[in-house]
Amino acid sequence: MTNKLASTPSTLLEIAGGQFDTLDWSNCAVVFIDYQNEYVDGAMPLGQAGTNAIENARLLLDKARKQNVPIFHIAHHGADNGNVFDPLSSNVEIIAELQPKDSETVIVKKNPNAFHDTQLQALISAAQKQQIIFAGFMSHMCVSSSVKAAFDLGFDSFVCHDACATRDLPDYKKEKISADTIHATAMAALQDRFAALVATDELVNS
Repeated sequence: MTNKLASTPSTLLEIAGGQFDTLDWSNCAVVFIDYQNEYVDGAMPLGQAGTNAIENARLLLDKARKQNVPIFHIAHHGADNGNVFDPLSSNVEIIAELQPKDSETVIVKKNPNAFHDTQLQALISAAQKQQIIFAGFMSHMCVSSSVKAAFDLGFDSFVCHDACATRDLPDYKKEKISADTIHATAMAALQDRFAALVATDELVNS
């Protein structure tokens, strides 16, 4: 007899007999993570994958504004030493396509997890929202860290996977793992238990 689990990959949530909740725009906030110049023309340009993600993020932002839900823009700041995310550099600025409106909250973070040492949890809770839609850079780093933290804090998360992107990484032998593989793996790891994956089209047309 064929082992179904061996032949057909399943998420941990599916194996446990669970499922993610259905998205409810009236009960959600949207968090845009690190759409900053550093990833466009700074030290870590994400190329075409980044461009595609930005285009989708713009569609998601337009949808969120029409739904009149709380919108949070996260910006990473490093040390003022001339390296990546130097707060004295224009590279920390949010890209032109996704500039926040005055009614939208901008939160500066210094760690991958957007909830760590910030007001993000308190502000979403104060808005009485239980669900969060996440999108941003980079898939394996700040997006993953923030989504996993949201899970620990009791939120229900949805990740707009085609509005996220990342870069090539070296493996333990210093050989390249492609950005596409890193992104796909990061998204699969989140879907295993932490968040439902949704496409931009699904969100915009929901």
